[in-house]
Amino acid sequence: MPSQPPVSPLLLSYVSLPPFGSLTLLTLTLGVSTNWLLLRFLYSALKSKGHGTSGNQDDATGDTADVSVVLVSWLRDGSWWKEAGRKLVRSLQSKRLGAATLLVGFYEGIDFHRVHFVDGLSGALGLGRCGLADVEKEVLQAVESANAVSRGRRRVLLVLDGLDFLLAATECEVQEMTDMVGEFRDHVYSVLLVIAADLCLTQSPSTPLETSHAAFVTEMAHRARMIMSLRGLDTGAARDCEETQFKMNNWGMKAKRRKTTGTGRMRSMKEIPRKFKNGFQTGTPKGARGTTGNPM
Repeated sequence: MPSQPPVSPLLLSYVSLPPFGSLTLLTLTLGVSTNWLLLRFLYSALKSKGHGTSGNQDDATGDTADVSVVLVSWLRDGSWWKEAGRKLVRSLQSKRLGAATLLVGFYEGIDFHRVHFVDGLSGALGLGRCGLADVEKEVLQAVESANAVSRGRRRVLLVLDGLDFLLAATECEVQEMTDMVGEFRDHVYSVLLVIAADLCLTQSPSTPLETSHAAFVTEMAHRARMIMSLRGLDTGAARDCEETQFKMNNWGMKAKRRKTTGTGRMRSMKEIPRKFKNGFQTGTPKGARGTTGNPM
């Protein structure tokens, strides 16, 4: 019995390991979380070779064991991420017991042996007296540890989940935050940044916090190679957000080709060139020649 893949084929090209030195931005809203998408990023990065140093996926070097992940989260602790990553996909394995066949379910999740977690929630990272200096110190130490595991190949994916929380909880400046992200990019293979982008925070900011948040989101968007924004569906909640978001875009491609312009009689469209030449006149044109009836 075939099992459902952890990453949809339509989504696979977007969540593969980013190119060297790139910044990928994931934005969320209050009612839509990026946890399911971030878990698929981690799964795909640890399972595939990704891109090479030139940016091409065919130019990838090394094997999957050379990829390590440093996950820094200010929103959830490490136990939550491990449990969610373990249950990312459930596969079915058949076992033969005499004349009967038994289907046994097991979880095939993320290999957290290559994920170095920095708990910013329980440890209150960045909320102390040193502020961003503590954040930079802890993250760079985790990157050095991951580099040692990956044999110094610098194939380390840094994930910053909820970095904008420090803007609201501390008095740090936006320029200091952007400089810190730029410093991280010099020490890792690629950076994946997850921040909130609600309309109330990014459009028409009125408070100093909203102004700082909008400036930070805009600056990171300009520096990012790819931006993936999640928004709520107008039709309500969906059971499978991944399938719904990506199947709604190009659903029924063959049906569109069968019913597109030029497949029918074009009774209306074939009159457009003549109407355009006459300036789309309405009514009877002035001085038009027509049939004149003889008065009786």
